[in-house]
Amino acid sequence: MVDIVTCIADIWYRLGFLNAGDLATGGGWLVVAELYQWADDAAKRIAYNSGVFVTSDSSITVSPGTATYSLPATHIFTLSAWLGTQPLRLTPVRVLWALDGRWSATSGPSTRCSMDAGSVGTITLYPNPTVGGTLFQILEEFPATLQVGSSQMYLPTVLQDFFSYALLAGARGKESPSAMPEMQAHFKARCDLYEQVIEHLFGAGQ
Repeated sequence: MVDIVTCIADIWYRLGFLNAGDLATGGGWLVVAELYQWADDAAKRIAYNSGVFVTSDSSITVSPGTATYSLPATHIFTLSAWLGTQPLRLTPVRVLWALDGRWSATSGPSTRCSMDAGSVGTITLYPNPTVGGTLFQILEEFPATLQVGSSQMYLPTVLQDFFSYALLAGARGKESPSAMPEMQAHFKARCDLYEQVIEHLFGAGQ
């Protein structure tokens, strides 16, 4: 488990604050909410660039006659899907056109799904389903927004340092009397190394 609260406790002295209470007052140049924002930005970056946040989803109920459905707000990419017990083959819309020139009007038990046949943030089933049920997906997603009161992520504890460096890079890159561009570059380089390790362990994002 990675907890941004722990990261903040690990970095306040590196930013020149006397203690955690001094950090909480911001010293006139930094507020805690900014640290959470930088952590959230880092989490979303690794979610997009690697397969670190993978989950199962069964929130979509398919109705006969309706082919297109809105995906979860945290969705990045569907790795696999099935309707009931029927696996759905991920198929680009260009292939649907090649398979069936009237694909959008074809009805039957769905055997395929497309991420680009509808608007952004939707999934389209083909053929237009005549049988309903639950749409199951294994997907990559963004984690919940990191903020005060919601600071934890289900990640290996070793990645705690990655987020600590992301906070330090954000703080030292902020335009302020305490800005240190050379240290920002140093901390960003450390984050880049961690991201290479993350991609090696979890695979590249889709």
